[in-house]
Amino acid sequence: MSRSVLCTLFFSAIFFLSGVTGQAGQSGHLPSVDVQARFIVVDELNAEFHKDTGTITVTALIRNVSRSKIKGYATIYYLSAEGQEIYSYEEEVNEGEPFDHGVSVTFESTAKISNIDKIASISVDFTQT
Repeated sequence: MSRSVLCTLFFSAIFFLSGVTGQAGQSGHLPSVDVQARFIVVDELNAEFHKDTGTITVTALIRNVSRSKIKGYATIYYLSAEGQEIYSYEEEVNEGEPFDHGVSVTFESTAKISNIDKIASISVDFTQT
C-alpha cells in the first residue's frame, strides 16, 4: 500500500473511533493522539545514603522494552520534598554498549552531594543515543 493510502486509513480510523461524525459543511475536530516512545523501564530503583561521606549510591535494573537494540545514558535527579531539583548528572548505561530488547542491565552510580539532608526523592530518566 502506498503511504498516502495508509495515512488516509489511519486518520479515517481515528475519526471513526472517536465517535465524531458529521455531514458536509459541518465543522468538528479530530482528537489528539499522544504517542510516546518508551525505550526502557526502570525496575528496583534504590538509593543508599551515606551521610558520613555525603554520598548517595543509586542502583537499578534498566530493562530495554523497545523493539531493537538501544544504548544511551541515564540522568539521575535528586529532588527536594517540594519536587525541586537539587542536583542532577548523567551516567552511561551498560558502559555505553547497546543492549537487546528484553534485556535488563544493572545500573549503579555514586555521587557526592553537599546538601544530602535536603534530598527527599530520586528520579531516573533515560536518553537514547
